[in-house]
Amino acid sequence: MTLHYTRKIVNGVLPESHAGMPIPRRPSALQQTRGIPLYVQIRETLRSEYEGLPPKTAVPTEQELLERFGVSRITIRKALDDLVRDGLIERRAARGTFVSVPKLTHELNSITSWTEQLCAMGYRPSTLSRSCEEIAPPPPVAYALSLQPEEPVVMLRRVRLSGDEKLTLMTNYIPSRLVPGIAIEWPAVESLYELLESRYRLVPVRAVDTVEAKSATEDQAEALRIAPWSPVLVMTRVSYQQDDAPFELAIAVSRGDRYQYRVELHGRVRAAETKGGV
Repeated sequence: MTLHYTRKIVNGVLPESHAGMPIPRRPSALQQTRGIPLYVQIRETLRSEYEGLPPKTAVPTEQELLERFGVSRITIRKALDDLVRDGLIERRAARGTFVSVPKLTHELNSITSWTEQLCAMGYRPSTLSRSCEEIAPPPPVAYALSLQPEEPVVMLRRVRLSGDEKLTLMTNYIPSRLVPGIAIEWPAVESLYELLESRYRLVPVRAVDTVEAKSATEDQAEALRIAPWSPVLVMTRVSYQQDDAPFELAIAVSRGDRYQYRVELHGRVRAAETKGGV
């Protein structure tokens, strides 16, 4: 089950923690004869209360909920487990239970940049740790961009932030011949797509995205300020020009606890139809 809930965002920044803020105690009359399990009634009561709270707000302990609802610990724990799975609350070892920070959702239905996506959601994207190097392409890069092994590429690497939070480690590879002088432009660039379109007339008309769930390497964990081997989402994109020639390979490594991808599908196509079957 996917949980949809909204939180107020001011100038692209989620509110600060309200840990310790008392939560209003509302009437907790559970109905034993409604045919709805008690844990479901408790879950939905808590959902209605917690959805309007700022992220990182501390919520009552299991013991406090036991006293409030007068049910077994198993019942309380089952209700809370559902809210954790739905992403509304999160447990932190030795600290308690808190309202979750909602994940950023990147739509994969059209070709947009990371910057454009975050701006559309009301966040303030920024960049840290920029680097720009001309290198011989590693074999996977040469293959993806249809290059000879000796043809140089520009490797652009940066950490992308929302507010002060590091979210994504992004690496882009572009054939050097397509972007002369990009090292001069790069230090002031926020949206690479805008630069490629305005300065180099490189406009993606088609892109192929692949998303994988992986564990962060030590380098990736250090760049994103997360623990080594934390879950990350790795999106690999190859962008194509009008003549269907590939011109960019992008690899975005995003924190799994803060980022998700969504695809909107239309129409029912049977597997046999995609293979030319009957």
